Formats: sequence, C-alpha cells, structure tokens
Amino acid sequence: MSERARRLWRLAPLLLVIMLAVAWLVPGVSWLDLAAPDASVADRMTATLDALDEEPRILVGFDADIGTYAETRPTVRAMLADLLARDARLAFVSLTAEGRALVSAELARLDREEANPARLLDLGFIPGAEAGLVDLTRLIRVPDVGDHAFAREVEATGIGTFDAVLVIGGNDLGPRSWIEQVAPRIGDIPFFAVTPTVLLPEVQPYLATGSLQAVLGTPRDGAAYRETLSLGNLERLTDPIEPRPLPVLVGMLVAVAVLGQALGTRAIGELRAARSREPG
Repeated sequence: MSERARRLWRLAPLLLVIMLAVAWLVPGVSWLDLAAPDASVADRMTATLDALDEEPRILVGFDADIGTYAETRPTVRAMLADLLARDARLAFVSLTAEGRALVSAELARLDREEANPARLLDLGFIPGAEAGLVDLTRLIRVPDVGDHAFAREVEATGIGTFDAVLVIGGNDLGPRSWIEQVAPRIGDIPFFAVTPTVLLPEVQPYLATGSLQAVLGTPRDGAAYRETLSLGNLERLTDPIEPRPLPVLVGMLVAVAVLGQALGTRAIGELRAARSREPG
C-alpha cells in the first residue's frame, strides 16, 4: 500500500463521522427518525378506533411470538393504553403457548400499573389452534366469573358481546386465521391488528379487501401511531423505553470512533514496520 493510500485509509473513519454529522444537521434529513413521514397507516388505525362505539367491548386475540415481540411490544402497550383511555373493555384470549405466556406478563404489568380491573378480562388459553378459534365463536367459557360484570356479560352472550376484534399477531395464528375462521361466523364487526414486519405479506391482501380495517405492521407505523396519542395519566401503561434518534446517532459515532482508532493504530504500525525495512 502506498503512503498516500495509507493516509486516506486512516482518514476514512473521520470522513464517515463528518458524513453522519452532516446527515444529522441538514434540515429535511430524517433517516434516523422512526416515525414514518407518511402517517396514512397510523391515521387509518386512528380512524378505525374513532369509529368504534362508546365504551367498546373488544376481544383481544393475543398470540404474539417471543422472537418478534420486542418489535411490536411498544405499539401493543400503547394500543392497550389507547383503548383503555377510550373506556374500552378488553377480553384477552390466546391459542398458543407463547401467546399465553406473553399476555400473562402483560396482564400482570397492567395490574401493577393499576389499570382498571373492571375493564380487563382474562379468558385464558384455548387449545386446538384454528379448531379452537371456531369453538370460540360457539361458546366462550370464562374461567372465573365472580362478581365481574363484564365476565358475566361474556359468559351469557359469548362472541356476540364484542364490538371489535384486535389481533396481536406474530405466528401462524395471526390475523389470517382470525379473518378466515372467525369473521365469517360472527356479525359484521371490525378487525384490526398489530403484527411484526414479517407478517405484512400475509395481512396486506386482507387490508386490500377490507376484511382487516387497519394494521400496524412495521416499527415506523407503530412509532407514527404512538406519536398521535395523548393518554394523560394512562401514559404509565405504555412502554417507557422508546428508541430515540439522538442516542442512535451517538452510539453510531462512538462505534465509528472506536473502529477508527483501531484502524489508525494498525495503519501506523504497518507504516512504521515498512519504514524499518527500508534500506538505511
């Protein structure tokens, strides 16, 4: 490697840092911003929720996947908080072991944050995969009715209790299964969903036909939706860990600086070694 090439190699990390700084400072450059410039997806979800009845009763099919839940968790928690802020009553059901584990953790969290227990109902785990979904349209067994008014209503009325269905997807028993197995067997009520990006190709045809009213299926769409919310004291129910652009930039700059130092040290060492081999 020539002396000039070595100098350019040593300057490469510095040039990258300068480029990142320029991208950060130039107005209109928003590639580090998680919120999508096109908020149409979030607006569609908000319009769907706005069209619900007052104090809607919502069946939540919670079958997220442990491997992708980190992607959807902030949006899921914001969605639940938004629905509770709209005085919704939420009944949770799972048809997979992973979904059951995750919804149990979320219900425990809502309990710790003192969400109104009268508006939450745990219908537990239903085995049988898609056959279990079909059974759900015929009969809903409430594990513990007690003096819970919402539980008594669901026990008496079954699937007809609900004004909408929210599907928290992540695996095979996601929005597709609910649309195909549940929607034809119940009344004309809206279905909406939160899914990881990997399920987008599966849910988009149902969006196009109107079988699904709205889906938040990417981190950008979820971030755009969360930015529209004004939850007041229910903000405590959302995920406190939100990715911010500035820490992302700082992390990138630190990584580049460390890499540049390592490369510079190596280049200097090679240069000194080359000079030591030159005839004196």
